[in-house]
Amino acid sequence: ISPDSGDISYNNLLLKDFPPQELRSKVLMLSQTPIMFDGNIRDNLTIGLSISKKEIPSDDTLIKMMHSINLTQALNDSCDKLSGGEKQRIALLRIILMKPDVLLLDEPSSALDSYNEDLIMNYICDYIKENNKSLIMVTHSEDMAKKYSDRIIYIKKGDIINE
Repeated sequence: ISPDSGDISYNNLLLKDFPPQELRSKVLMLSQTPIMFDGNIRDNLTIGLSISKKEIPSDDTLIKMMHSINLTQALNDSCDKLSGGEKQRIALLRIILMKPDVLLLDEPSSALDSYNEDLIMNYICDYIKENNKSLIMVTHSEDMAKKYSDRIIYIKKGDIINE
């Protein structure tokens, strides 16, 4: 959505002046309601890589990534039978596989129980730190924000009220 006022920039370049394809490879978003594509779990994990003509990791790598976030399904399994939390984790891995510089996450644990929330947030934070990436996350959970963030910005009715 385009802003009503003001400017948004990335690396000192206004987004409106940024080449769209380049921006989409550097900044990726995980929405609160994950999108699943036709096909199996492997297809859903690798669709972004296929579209951008990037190397597809081995099945062993994909399975290892899935196991690290408590997913035990087979790569050939359909996504139709996945729970909301499982779909959210598949969508998260799909984004991480693209290796963007910035991850935008909208309520990344909204469909998860507390065990899987901690597992996923630790996985994301470890990935961000180990790979020198940036994360911007929207959450209504003040506890989660305090536990996992380096910086919190509070927004009320569209205005920053406290940093």
